[in-house]
Amino acid sequence: MTGIEIFGAWLSIFLTVCVLSFLYDDNPIYKLAEHLFLGVSIGYGVIEIYFGVFKPNLLDKLMNGELGGFQRSLSIIPLILIFMLFSKLVPKYSWLARIPIAFIVAAYAGVKLTGELNANLMTQVAQSIPDLGAVWAEYGFWSWKHDGAGVFSSLFLVLGLSACLLHFYFSAPQNKAMQQVSRFGVLTLMLSFGASFGYTVMGRISLAIGRAQEMLGLDRLPEQVAQIHPRIATVVSAAIVIAFLVVWRRRQGDDYTPGN
Repeated sequence: MTGIEIFGAWLSIFLTVCVLSFLYDDNPIYKLAEHLFLGVSIGYGVIEIYFGVFKPNLLDKLMNGELGGFQRSLSIIPLILIFMLFSKLVPKYSWLARIPIAFIVAAYAGVKLTGELNANLMTQVAQSIPDLGAVWAEYGFWSWKHDGAGVFSSLFLVLGLSACLLHFYFSAPQNKAMQQVSRFGVLTLMLSFGASFGYTVMGRISLAIGRAQEMLGLDRLPEQVAQIHPRIATVVSAAIVIAFLVVWRRRQGDDYTPGN
């Protein structure tokens, strides 16, 4: 491994420890890691958009003469709109930025609307009306090998979805039968929210496990571990962060209030 790769591994471990310092309190070294992460993410996104979208689709075609006269004239329009976005930096002319922002919002809304309609409405409607005959032939009533797929799961999906929709139907007073259906809809919603929350927690835990493996050197080859010494880097980083927190806490003195 090169020296810059070893330095990057140490820096990664140090920034991980800096972020974990938030467990003690919101402190400057945590904010340093947070701002660095946001800055690098934004910078990476800007460079990726420039070289992946702006340069090949506009600048290269203009410079190489690939566009005809009419097309060249049309390609100037997005370039002008881009420059109008930067008018936000000048308060006197900041109103010019509203024009390209309006185009961006309108175009995104139009594209997103059709995509959401097809992906989240039509697809869900089609999947919520299963072919019970085909499901029975393939999975039977219940199949442990296929994560519970079967006729029971399909019926529960249809009944649960119908109960959830009826639960939010407020145009007519609910009688006793509708109250029971509404309770079943609430139960289905709670099961859905619980599964979503559990999935989110599992994702966050998997991220934490990945960071712990890097700090312990369990995600690299033995020869790489021998060069990086990730456990030493973790101890050194923790010592630096703890020393900084002690000094920072003493400077706060009596005015220190946890959480502020």
